[in-house]
Amino acid sequence: MTPELLVRPGEGLANVRAGYSFELRDRRSWQTLVAVCGLMVALPLATGPFGIYLGCTIACYAIAAIGLQLMVGIAGQLSLGHAAFMAIGSYGTALAQMRLGLSFLPAAALGVLASAGGGILMAQLIRLSGVYFKIATFGFGVIVYQLISNWSSLTGGHTGLTRIPPIGLAGLTIQSRLGLFMVIVTVLVLAYVLSLRMTQGRAGRALLAIGENEAAAEAIGINVSGYKMSVIVFGCALGGVGGAFLPQLTGFINPDGFTWSESILLLIMITIGGLGSLPGAVIGAAILIVVPEYLRDLAEYKMLLFGMLLVLALIFMPRGVAGLANDLRNALRASEAGPSR
Repeated sequence: MTPELLVRPGEGLANVRAGYSFELRDRRSWQTLVAVCGLMVALPLATGPFGIYLGCTIACYAIAAIGLQLMVGIAGQLSLGHAAFMAIGSYGTALAQMRLGLSFLPAAALGVLASAGGGILMAQLIRLSGVYFKIATFGFGVIVYQLISNWSSLTGGHTGLTRIPPIGLAGLTIQSRLGLFMVIVTVLVLAYVLSLRMTQGRAGRALLAIGENEAAAEAIGINVSGYKMSVIVFGCALGGVGGAFLPQLTGFINPDGFTWSESILLLIMITIGGLGSLPGAVIGAAILIVVPEYLRDLAEYKMLLFGMLLVLALIFMPRGVAGLANDLRNALRASEAGPSR
């Protein structure tokens, strides 16, 4: 499966990305950052403790989704095992705290480095072409899941890990959900800014060219392998960053949170939000986290619901929520400008 297959027949990835030129150029991308983060902070605070919990969960998945967006929506490297890197970040951070006695920051750094190391291993799969690369990324995710499920002496197996130490920063222990929420949102902003900078200038143009046509990109002198490996490693590291905070939010982790269905969920997030759009990754994470929470009675039909959302989004919003918002904004500006003379 390639990103082109996630849009209407006859609509290439270039057309899908047409509404996201602001991602690479002007100040609207920064304005979008302020607006999205403002909503991310205001809405949970206005809805109380449960809203703060949802806000934390959204922020964790949004960080991972931004990493996947860079790989899939920008560079066209479809990964079917992205949840594996959230798992590596989660378990790496928790084990470093529990077994090595490290505080949260160095423990999280080890967890993220482990995710980046996993990304380096997966990046070797770029030697495979077409569908073989996608199948291999799925296999990578299955391998990680089996390791954390069966290496009971280290990971606790299906029972998981409990009694995970809280975050300690500058001598302060962050035990409240509100404090954790502010920390995660701060990290989300940093991840967004770093990713936005990565998509700008020469690097951004090179990644887009690779996503459109690797052969053509190589023909004009772009180091295709180097850029592909770089974006995969960076995207996987962001998956680890998002995963590092999950144990702090729930107080425990087990393999059930990192199955293949979580990888598919992350793909649906960036598709519904808008392929190629960094704000779309955050928007998609918010939709896919909030909607199931308010439809708990239909929990057993969760994947069916997600599938329906995906199909409806591809039919009525082929460029996702972010693309629809961009179209509405352009139409509003055109109406305000009045008919051309």
